[in-house]
Amino acid sequence: MSAQGKGNGPTGRDTANGKPGLIQRLGWMLFGQGAGNGKPGRIKRPGWVYSIPALGGLGVLVTLVYVSQVGGGKRWIVFGTAMAIAGAAALVGGVIGFLFGIPLTSKQRTAAASGSQYETNTNLEQVSDWLTKIIVGVGLVQLGRALPALTRLAKSLNDPLGGTPYGGAFGLGLTVFYALLGFLFLYLWSRTDFTSELQQLTGVIQTQIDKVESTLSNALSMVNRQLNSLKGGQAPTQDELNQAVTAAPDSTRLQIFNQAEHVRNVNMNANKELMELTIPVFRALIAADTDNKYHRNHGSLGWALKDKRSPDWREAKDELTEAIAIRARLNITGWRLYEANRAVCNINILKGLPPGDPTQAEILADIVKDLKATKGDRYAEPMVNPDYRDPADPTRKETVDPDIKGWIHDYPQAASDVYGPLIAKAAITPTTSE
Repeated sequence: MSAQGKGNGPTGRDTANGKPGLIQRLGWMLFGQGAGNGKPGRIKRPGWVYSIPALGGLGVLVTLVYVSQVGGGKRWIVFGTAMAIAGAAALVGGVIGFLFGIPLTSKQRTAAASGSQYETNTNLEQVSDWLTKIIVGVGLVQLGRALPALTRLAKSLNDPLGGTPYGGAFGLGLTVFYALLGFLFLYLWSRTDFTSELQQLTGVIQTQIDKVESTLSNALSMVNRQLNSLKGGQAPTQDELNQAVTAAPDSTRLQIFNQAEHVRNVNMNANKELMELTIPVFRALIAADTDNKYHRNHGSLGWALKDKRSPDWREAKDELTEAIAIRARLNITGWRLYEANRAVCNINILKGLPPGDPTQAEILADIVKDLKATKGDRYAEPMVNPDYRDPADPTRKETVDPDIKGWIHDYPQAASDVYGPLIAKAAITPTTSE
């Protein structure tokens, strides 16, 4: 077998066992690894990743050789100064290289993302474009002054670099050398690695945006299916509604609440069947409110349970009680309609109690307490005050709730504790108001 077959060939590869030789390994280090030449799973990097830092290290060695020619007392000071100059030059060159190398957003990518409500932020690209044009323009205009400026720079660097006869030339060369290295390194990095990182980040961001938009769309779709189920189609289950609304952001939940509250408020008298479709929506909003901080979800659910075709007085009372508790905990003023409607619930619960029920006195006291709490509230007064008349109504009809009116008639002594001495009125034409 020939020597070439046993050892390293001209390419540095051990042809006997297929392993890379010393020359090939050195080539990979300085100029990058060729495709298919490395070990399985080896990360392939371009040559400049290694060669530019290697040249930077070579510059440090040259600086040490230069410093060795300086007087012994100033060698390390000069070396430190030279390294500071080199670092500053590399930084300036790197910033310019980065500005020149910033990738532009593809028009096809922008067009593909046009269906989203979010757009790619290209401010950095615009700044890079402006600055590069300014740098090139000013550089071309000032090109004739470059040589005198470099001469002045060399003179200013001479003393800090030891004051040797060739200190200025060395300083100028050091500055230009490291400025070019910094420029090339960050220019190439911004054209390769930075572009790849931006593409990956854009993909991650777009995935999150798509996820949020899908969640938002799913929640609104579920609610629309629920509120329009009378027109046809299968209404979602309560669990499906709960999951969709819980996953939605707060802004979407607010939109869902406003939609459901509008349907409830408009149809609570005219179309109770449609109004009842809002009950699962309010339940889903309550399930999503894990911090229990939105009193209106409970309040609207209580109103809907009270006003449906077969009222659930006790559950409606519980929801209104929860709304009142949240309102008090958060120190929110107003919303005395909760007490007014809870009084109506208790009045109807009282009607269903058998004679002699021990809870009758407790419920009666709760009714009095709630009606007293509504005094002075301009939204609750039309519902609870038998003497209230709407100034805008030319017919001057009474607006008191019929259940409250009946309770006043049936329990005049308790009613007098709320309204004062009353004159019994045989006929009142009521209209429910919230």
